[in-house]
Amino acid sequence: MTIADVLESRLSLSGKTAVVTGAASGIGLATAKLLGQLGAQTVFLDRDADGLSSAISECSNQTAPTLGFEIDLADAKAIEQCFARIVDQCGGIDILVNSAAMNVAGASVDYDLETWQRVIDVNLTALFLACRLSARSMIERNVGGSIINVASVGGLSAGITGRANANPSYRATKGGVVNLTRALAIEWAAQGIRVNAVAPGYVRTPMINRLTSDPAREAATIEKIPLGRLTEPDEIGWVIAFLAGEGASMVTGQIIPVDGGLMA
Repeated sequence: MTIADVLESRLSLSGKTAVVTGAASGIGLATAKLLGQLGAQTVFLDRDADGLSSAISECSNQTAPTLGFEIDLADAKAIEQCFARIVDQCGGIDILVNSAAMNVAGASVDYDLETWQRVIDVNLTALFLACRLSARSMIERNVGGSIINVASVGGLSAGITGRANANPSYRATKGGVVNLTRALAIEWAAQGIRVNAVAPGYVRTPMINRLTSDPAREAATIEKIPLGRLTEPDEIGWVIAFLAGEGASMVTGQIIPVDGGLMA
């Protein structure tokens, strides 16, 4: 067997259907494009209609089919309806990547409860619903599957970004994602469903524009990172792609920091 054959058997996602939330930009977009390049029929989910259309257009030259659905992940009923359409049109779900998230900073003593609830709804409740709806499809077809959640180093350490960066809802939800990932991995292991998470550090996406738009703040942030630079979205995507494929067939319940050594 050649190296190409080995890589094909371990990395190829041909014949799989992958669903990616937050797929119009950042980590979600980079991941969705990569999963399609590896052969998966990829379903892009996002609330940004224009960004979604642009993302789908970027993948127009890929061999594997690409679909897109506009959705507000704060709406539980809309999530159920959307996943039912995906199962109906695609025949089932094999891979789920929960990348969508909100990060609204603010001091805890003054934090708006409506904002708190929306962040909880998008970052944690929607992720849970997407996980269980995908798992139902996997279990019904008895095919196993892979679920990858995008957590954060902020869900592993409250102090990683320093005391000047107050964002209680984001840190709480990402901590929830970490332990929910472990819980679902144990619960669904007997059905052959692997559940893992990546925990990005500082990734060059719109979420950290407040840092990258200020050269001094960007330089101070990079100074904290042992590898000396920000992470690019596709560097997260490659770790997710590994977890999605057969090369990670014995990996479940793990939270993998992809942070340039920030958590070391």
